[in-house]
Amino acid sequence: MSFLEDSDPWNSDNSGTGPVNRNEWADLNASSLTSSSVLNSDVLTSRVNGLTLNADHQTTVADVTESQDAWVASTGGDDTFQNFTDGSQDVYKRGNGLFQDNEPQNATEEEGGFDFQVWAQNSRKNYNPLSADIVQIEEIPAREGILFKHTNYIVKHLVELPNTDAPEDRSVIRRYSDFAWLQEVLLKKYPFRLITDLPPKKIASHNADAIFLEKRRKGLTRFINILMKHPVLSKDDLVLTFLTVPTDLLSWRKRASYDTTEEFTDRKISLSFIKMWHPNFALAWNEADESIDSALEAWARITILVERLEKRQKFISQDRALMAGIVSQFQSTAPTLYSGDISTMQDINGHLNAVAKHLQACNELSEKKSEELFLTVSPKFKAFIDVLLSLKGLFERYKAMAGNNVPQLRRRIEVNTDRLDQMKDKPDIRGAEYDRVKQSILHDRRLIAEQLNRNWLIRECILQEFTIFQETQYLITSCFQSWIRLNMQYSELNANEWEKIFQNVLTMPLSRN
Repeated sequence: MSFLEDSDPWNSDNSGTGPVNRNEWADLNASSLTSSSVLNSDVLTSRVNGLTLNADHQTTVADVTESQDAWVASTGGDDTFQNFTDGSQDVYKRGNGLFQDNEPQNATEEEGGFDFQVWAQNSRKNYNPLSADIVQIEEIPAREGILFKHTNYIVKHLVELPNTDAPEDRSVIRRYSDFAWLQEVLLKKYPFRLITDLPPKKIASHNADAIFLEKRRKGLTRFINILMKHPVLSKDDLVLTFLTVPTDLLSWRKRASYDTTEEFTDRKISLSFIKMWHPNFALAWNEADESIDSALEAWARITILVERLEKRQKFISQDRALMAGIVSQFQSTAPTLYSGDISTMQDINGHLNAVAKHLQACNELSEKKSEELFLTVSPKFKAFIDVLLSLKGLFERYKAMAGNNVPQLRRRIEVNTDRLDQMKDKPDIRGAEYDRVKQSILHDRRLIAEQLNRNWLIRECILQEFTIFQETQYLITSCFQSWIRLNMQYSELNANEWEKIFQNVLTMPLSRN
């Protein structure tokens, strides 16, 4: 599968299904973890069927139906950067201000590779996915609303945010709809950035479910902290406003005037980026797209199993606690069975008491381990799911929103050029009509240049995001290091408990001698 061959190269409709086994321990259906409301959102809908990026750095391709004349194709055909900067066409000259042209014009392939390394280092230097979370979210127990109750959250940032006037305690009160608004405006401004999904919002009685509300709070915490680690999104005015404006956000939105225009507005592509571009970048995106669904499915199942293994240990721990109680119960009945040798039975009972205490100690260790895993380790695994979903969402939005109507404009230019040629042979044609057609040609050429410029800006943006996404590979390391460290730590503590009880039972009497 490539960006050129498949009608849906991004596999946007593919969803993993778990085994057909009904055993609760074998069912690894991860659809609840890998589903994304962002990918199905109305704001991402476009009439482009399957926009694809050619590995050739000059063109992109789109598959479109006849009714989709507004978004027919991307920069296909001969409208390459070389063509629209050809000096023979005034509208495409670099002097028209469309491109930033203060860079040298020639660069060898080796120089281009070096330039990319420098460019990539600059792109990722301010991004560290392993950095500590700087935003905490706590649920306010009292729910508000007359007919429809809603939950409020205390959102507190732990560090000082630049150029903001935050409350003294750095806390604001927000509700779920405020997070949804923030995500919506970010998608409008930064459609080709890594924007994470929100946890689902339920209605009616489910909203009062304590387990659901806790999962939603954790999901919102991951959402805002991943945003605050992003080198671009974390500096957005609306994100900072969301974290610092002490008033009700809905009231603020009604009063304030805020900008949601796309980030590419009035921007010009740099010639140095165009010269740096290499077909391998697009090939890497193809490969990532082909594996994103299977990676999501596999990691979601890993996350399920990490929690399931711990729940199994919790059941074992419960059995240990049950056994401790039964051993204590047996202690009270055993002396009546062996009344002929009270001293020996008292000795055995003393050791049984140590066994019961040992089982209880192991149970307490298991509870501490379980609490620590669900508090610190499991969120790391789920955060990586959010990161993978953000990349999948970026690819989906590219397919839906990166098209243009360059082919129609080129065709219209050809038709109008033919008309001009015919008018030259007909002196009776009015000059105003000739000028109108000429201006139409110039206008269409300008539109082509602008759309090609936007296409390059999108490509640059996606390459930036894909570059910083590469840093998230270290989240995999962090997840397994944390999980293994936790198991090793508590395995050692458990081993110590078993060693102590083993030394104790070694002194239990085995005979009368």
